[in-house]
Amino acid sequence: MKSDYIQSQPQIKDSTYLKIWQIEQAHQRTRWTVVTFFMSISFAILGFSFQSSMVRSESLAIRISGLLIYWFAYVLLVQFYSYTKFLRDYLLEMEKSGRTTFDIQSKIALAHISGSGSKRGSRKSTVRLILYFGLIYTFGVILLWLLGL
Repeated sequence: MKSDYIQSQPQIKDSTYLKIWQIEQAHQRTRWTVVTFFMSISFAILGFSFQSSMVRSESLAIRISGLLIYWFAYVLLVQFYSYTKFLRDYLLEMEKSGRTTFDIQSKIALAHISGSGSKRGSRKSTVRLILYFGLIYTFGVILLWLLGL
């Protein structure tokens, strides 16, 4: 009867942790490959729009196409990031519950906290930086249009 009240220890699953960590790393590489591809195409289109033989309306249409591709890349980045965050949070939960002997995510979280005193701190996330750059990029295209370039 006493055995019913004894709480069982969490089962150590280092191999499961490593598998999830490897999946997260592979997913992150894929994320950056895809996003970098679309952003590169966007900037190539922007560069193409500066040809002197183009009419102003053609340049604007090409620049808007480049912007749309950039924002498509941003949406992809956000989608990929949410899945990556899910995997990282799951790894952190495994560490906190004692189901693994690894502490990779805990150390990363601790580095973020000690680096600036708050969970996210003053560090800017990559997603946020790419958002800010996209806004600058958008305003730049609008400015080029207003200046007639």
